[in-house]
Amino acid sequence: MNLFKIAFKVVRNNSKLIYKGFGFKHLSDGTQYYVHPDNQSYKGTTTLCQPIGEAIILFSSMLSAIINADKEKPFGDYWVSPNKDEYLLEINVPEDYRENKVLEPEIYSYKAYLKGENITVAAYDKKGKLIKGNMEHLHLLYKLLPTFCILTAREMERVNQYRDIMEKFIDSPEPDTFVNLNEDLYQMHKMDDYNLKYDEIPAINKDGFTSFSSTYETIRENKLALKKNDAVDVTKFDASEFSDEQRTLIPALTEEFVIPNKLLPVCNAIQSGDVRATLFHGPAGTGKTISCKLVCQTIGLPIMETINCTENLDEFVLGKFIPQDDKIIFKESYVTKAIREGGAVVFEEINFAKPQYLAFLNSLLDDNGFVRLDNGEVVRRHKNFRFFATMNLGYFGTKELNQALYNRFNAIIEIAALSDESIERMLVARIPECKPVVKKIIGVYHKLQKKIEAEELDVVISPRNLENWARLAKYEGYMTAAEKAIIPVAKCDRVLEEAIRGILMLYKWS
Repeated sequence: MNLFKIAFKVVRNNSKLIYKGFGFKHLSDGTQYYVHPDNQSYKGTTTLCQPIGEAIILFSSMLSAIINADKEKPFGDYWVSPNKDEYLLEINVPEDYRENKVLEPEIYSYKAYLKGENITVAAYDKKGKLIKGNMEHLHLLYKLLPTFCILTAREMERVNQYRDIMEKFIDSPEPDTFVNLNEDLYQMHKMDDYNLKYDEIPAINKDGFTSFSSTYETIRENKLALKKNDAVDVTKFDASEFSDEQRTLIPALTEEFVIPNKLLPVCNAIQSGDVRATLFHGPAGTGKTISCKLVCQTIGLPIMETINCTENLDEFVLGKFIPQDDKIIFKESYVTKAIREGGAVVFEEINFAKPQYLAFLNSLLDDNGFVRLDNGEVVRRHKNFRFFATMNLGYFGTKELNQALYNRFNAIIEIAALSDESIERMLVARIPECKPVVKKIIGVYHKLQKKIEAEELDVVISPRNLENWARLAKYEGYMTAAEKAIIPVAKCDRVLEEAIRGILMLYKWS
């Protein structure tokens, strides 16, 4: 039987609401949140149904209780065989599910077993006895709940992206992510047939099976170890290492910028000289250049020069001959000054640069670093010289770095997308007027990001777009300002432009 299509025809008699499902009802349209690329419905819409939605809620609640065992009492678990073709689920149903008539009152626990396309489910009473009867005795809806729970477990184990979405939902339950989980599970398996039966689960030897709780225990231990590593004392450069002029170039960022804990050990490695060259990469607007400045601020290192490789990098990066009075003299650049006297330089968007203009970096970043100037002078690298570079991966116009240069970076650090808290802190600090609607701004940001990712569109929206939007909105309101700061990310794709306007219309801006 095709359980996924059957699910759309099954609903409780007492309510069409998806229990704990953000107010969604059976056959709710969640299109404004997410549409799967393989959606083949006549209208191309995302429709939610009660059995799948409530199974995802129950399953994620079970995992949440395991993850937060120090705060919650676990009430279930699942096990998976080594080759990931057998699954066992055991779950004690929370009391509120019976109180709110989500389940028949006699159901206190479920077991489910999945092997291949065969699924066996069983429901148990308060005393742990199997509730006897056939499909008619136990309504199909209540059999679908453990069925979709165990199918969700299989999806978690087989599809890393689905697992990531589930973990995000457990960490921060939002309607966007909930719709994503529903739609992805349905679209991936809407044509699958299963053999479903209601019966006592056969005795299963769990030896060799791995439970979610045991897996997470290892993750928990690693997270605790990471937290212990968070408490890092950073060593700064002695101020006497630099001249008065250099000290004025040590970054002094405002309080809205906070260095991530994961960069603190790197700060010490850079200060000591074990890391001389650092590459930050990641999506646009995630704060790669700010990360360079935060590191330098933290260790008291002046930034002598910042060069945007899309505009300023040329053959004269180390200096050039210029006329002065009746002579031609060689005037060295601030990059060369930093190499000679110490300090940092930052090359932004380094993978936009022409390779011939980066050739000097190979010798500069070698163990015995030096550069040869156009006037023939050889400048040895100062012990306090540090090189930073940033780049976006896979953007139009970018190039792959020469492998020899890439290998000369001592630390290559991915800067992930900014957290909601970081974006909110940045926006409110820079544009205080946006505070009443800042969460709506971030909501639009996430919805648009999801659409871009789901449809694999060649467009980018970054926190910079949000800042520009909020600044303009001070003068003409958010809907009008969006036409100049948010709609243009669509790059004249009229369909996407209308989709963005539809997302904006979901919120009240005044």
